[in-house]
Amino acid sequence: MAANAFQNHKETKMHWEQGAIYDLSWSSDGGLLTAAGAKGPVRSWRLERGGHKEGEELKELGSDIERLAWCPALQHTHTLAAASYEKSVSLWDQRCTSVFAKLATSGLNSDVCWSPSGKYFAVVNREEGLEIFDMASPQSPVVVAELDQVVCSIRWDTSESLLFMTTINGTVEVYAWPSMEHLTVISAHTASCNIIGIDPRSKLLATGGADATMGIWSTDDFSIVRTIDDYESPLLLVHFSSDGRFIASASDDLAIRIHDSFSGKLAHQLAVSSMTTALEWNPRNLMLAYGSAGSVKTSTKSTVTILLKS
Repeated sequence: MAANAFQNHKETKMHWEQGAIYDLSWSSDGGLLTAAGAKGPVRSWRLERGGHKEGEELKELGSDIERLAWCPALQHTHTLAAASYEKSVSLWDQRCTSVFAKLATSGLNSDVCWSPSGKYFAVVNREEGLEIFDMASPQSPVVVAELDQVVCSIRWDTSESLLFMTTINGTVEVYAWPSMEHLTVISAHTASCNIIGIDPRSKLLATGGADATMGIWSTDDFSIVRTIDDYESPLLLVHFSSDGRFIASASDDLAIRIHDSFSGKLAHQLAVSSMTTALEWNPRNLMLAYGSAGSVKTSTKSTVTILLKS
């Protein structure tokens, strides 16, 4: 039953001294977790029997990484994209533990996303710009677009035929890929639509808004399935589990909520000591990683934590 799915799970905190968490990402095989923070280099942990809490630092990536994304395609599970605040994205090869390419972008990077096949990589910036790179020849983008509004997040659907962009105007703009034909607009929230999550089963979308609600949408006709209003502040993060059964979410509230994606009911809730700034389900198991900002006011350290079955 959904209500009991996490009764045997426990929280494991990883070694972390790099300040407030900016982002984290799982490798596509589920064996490697990587996080970026405000201080110091990116750190990775390999999940082997017995656990490795110390991890390793990827110093070659530098200390100004804000967005991370492991390639979701299994044949490229060794490739990590690391976007700095400035105008570049480094591509890291875990096999040789080095940067093998650097993509020049036109603005201050705000979100990054791989297509499911790993063939394409998208970057949106704070100046209303979009760039998409073909990884067969990533020296220059194959799509460059000046958008007429600020984009908060960008994701492909699982079939790689649709591209979704959420905006500060509360909408989800839906484009056909690769034609980039604008198909429709989903009026998702009454304030900024901060984030979108894609159901691995291709049945649902989840959006999080500054109006403190989560919307769950059908991918058949983009109609609303249900609205969840359990939050007291803007919703910042949503992510579907690998089997599509659960949606993890976080707002400014000191809680991470896990809802059943079918019923919308709250399946589990985690109390946290400071704001959650990143979360992502493991792509292979019912295992959730999340990172926090920490708090100077309450002397709370930022942490990287994994919720996993004991």
